[in-house]
Amino acid sequence: MVTIDGNICSNPQTSYFSLITCTVPATTAVSNSLVTVSVIDSSSTTNAPSQFTYNVTGTPTVTSISQNVVTMSGGQLTIVGTLFGTSSIVVLIGTTSATLISSSTTQIVVTLPSLAPGLYQVFVSTANGYARPSFQIEYRFYVQAVSPQVGSLYGGTDVYVQGEGFDNSTTVNFTSNSIEVPCNIVSFQSTQIHCQTTSAAPQVNITSNGVDPTYGAGFAWSPQYATVQQGAVVTWQWGSSALLSSINYKVQQVANGYSTQALPGGFDSGDASTSGKRKRELTFNIN
Repeated sequence: MVTIDGNICSNPQTSYFSLITCTVPATTAVSNSLVTVSVIDSSSTTNAPSQFTYNVTGTPTVTSISQNVVTMSGGQLTIVGTLFGTSSIVVLIGTTSATLISSSTTQIVVTLPSLAPGLYQVFVSTANGYARPSFQIEYRFYVQAVSPQVGSLYGGTDVYVQGEGFDNSTTVNFTSNSIEVPCNIVSFQSTQIHCQTTSAAPQVNITSNGVDPTYGAGFAWSPQYATVQQGAVVTWQWGSSALLSSINYKVQQVANGYSTQALPGGFDSGDASTSGKRKRELTFNIN
């Protein structure tokens, strides 16, 4: 382990048992100072014959940044200061590198990476070492309120989501019991999203692609049985196969699972046809 002025020199790498390379720790000194370099190996400690100089007057300095709060998608950051140099510029947001756009001795412009919400330390590394003072940037994203909190099962409700950190990549979904229903974005601001709900009614799709044990494919519904709940929308679709273009289909309601006779006044898809699609919202009367 290597220490400089009693502080650990990070990321040490040893070569051929005779060379250690490490990153010098920061200092709180306000003027140029000489400090001791020590190498510690188990219980043995030895000091370097010469001291290390913290050159405060030559240290890069950050004087301002363009913003300290951003959305999760990042954005552009401008860092203004002194003694940045013109080469070997690296800006880290936490441990993630930002993309360098341009740099000069007094200004650095980077594209921030996309990161999860939270506070991140920003490090500006130059050919002369890290700039000071270090600063933080906040990736902000939260929802404060949703209004209204009650809407139609079949969608069309205008919903307003209040919060912060929203942008054109933000999406809104309502999730319950593994069912995810999107809310279509109408407009957005960084603190508010206006979206319109889509139908949350359960959807059941039945096609004519089932296989009959006697006649084969196209002669049975698929699925053959489906359990539905109040308000579910059931869609029957047939005629997808050119090989069965001579077969006509229709859907009729029967009294029970064994009957083949149409129920008077029950659901009827109309005249039989080679291709078609019918929807039916299921409602139940309980006596």
